[in-house]
Amino acid sequence: MNQVEMLTVDTSRFGPIQVAADTVLKFPKGLVGLEQLTRFALIEGSGPFQWLQSLDDPEITFVVLDSEEVISDYEINPADEDLAVVTAADEDASLVALLVVTIPRDGEEPISANLMAPLLVNVASRTAVQAVLPDRYPVRHPVVAREDAPHQMAKAG
Repeated sequence: MNQVEMLTVDTSRFGPIQVAADTVLKFPKGLVGLEQLTRFALIEGSGPFQWLQSLDDPEITFVVLDSEEVISDYEINPADEDLAVVTAADEDASLVALLVVTIPRDGEEPISANLMAPLLVNVASRTAVQAVLPDRYPVRHPVVAREDAPHQMAKAG
């Protein structure tokens, strides 16, 4: 029987959390503007929303959701160097696009998702990259949950 290696991570939002080492999302290039942050855990949220918790900085947490929850005809054509990060030698790798969500504090603006810079995750290797797409998609796309969208996100340990 294989024992799963668990990491204990102190976070500012959730306190100490346990994360299975084999579920850590690895961003070799970091995130845009946060290149030093390369390890994240995906934590179950409410409904289709998830928390993307940095394992390198306990203060950094993002709300994310699967792009299929927001937009059905989302065409992602990442740069070759971004695609190479997540596909490596496996061009048929199963990829999921997560979108970073903005929830305005004042409640005046709608909840929105960043379609311009999705997080592409290789489901098998758990390697990920933030791909910045051309100006075709907005940074703030209103989020309205699709009733026919699948709820298929990975859980943290």
